[in-house]
Amino acid sequence: MTPTAGARVTARSVTLTLVTVLVVCVLVALGIWQWQRGHVIVTEPPAREAAVPVGQVVSGAAASGTPQAALTADEVGRHVTVGGTFDPQADLLVASRRLDGRPGSWALGIVRTPDGSGVPVVRGWVPQGTPAPPLPTGPVVVDGVVQAPEGSDIAETTKALPAGEVSVVSAALLVNVVDYRLANAYVTDSAPAAGLLAVPPTDPGQASRRLDWRNLAYAAQWWVFAAFTVVVWRRALRDDRELAAERAGDVPGGEPLPDEATPDEGVPAAGATPDPIRTTGPGGRDDMSSAR
Repeated sequence: MTPTAGARVTARSVTLTLVTVLVVCVLVALGIWQWQRGHVIVTEPPAREAAVPVGQVVSGAAASGTPQAALTADEVGRHVTVGGTFDPQADLLVASRRLDGRPGSWALGIVRTPDGSGVPVVRGWVPQGTPAPPLPTGPVVVDGVVQAPEGSDIAETTKALPAGEVSVVSAALLVNVVDYRLANAYVTDSAPAAGLLAVPPTDPGQASRRLDWRNLAYAAQWWVFAAFTVVVWRRALRDDRELAAERAGDVPGGEPLPDEATPDEGVPAAGATPDPIRTTGPGGRDDMSSAR
């Protein structure tokens, strides 16, 4: 194998290998991306979905007059709007509530809806010792997230609280403050008034998950293409080696062809008279005779 031919084969093999590595990396990356898209599809949590009127979520509990009616898992965390007016007689604080590690209280109000029922609304958070801004007057539309009522077991203290303060947000407790029906839920205001900080919803709702088999199939397809590329690359390298070996005469059939054959000296040419055969006769004399 000449140096020039060897350099050509080496350069071709190296180029083929680099191209194969690049193609395989791209195909594997596409498969991973498709797998991530199709393995699990996560829908937006209910708190991030478009808002619906609160009556579509908690109207049953409010209209039934039974605060014990529980919310379903689909209702907790729903993004809702609450339209009505704040009850001026229900300007409350929920004691002992921390926000980012700082002690404080929740400002709590009750919005009376057009059907006469009420929806507890956590208006925001204030630091400890800071009075909450007054309740808004007139019609309001609160944009917030529905939360399940709190149980008495989360209260930090069982001591009697000052007037205007409560320990938990629960319709079962607030029915002692007002004389109208209350939804067995409360809403955290996502855009509180000046002087208040938004209270993150305790439960934003559960996102739904499902497998997307079409995207999973696409992921497998990309990886099959990557494997096929490797197979083609190995076959091409093998063919290159065999071609180089044939050119170098290292395999049967690769030997250079001999020059055109010439008649052997001992074989008479066609049409030529054969030379006489020299024999030795008796006495050592040569006996010349023609070949028959």
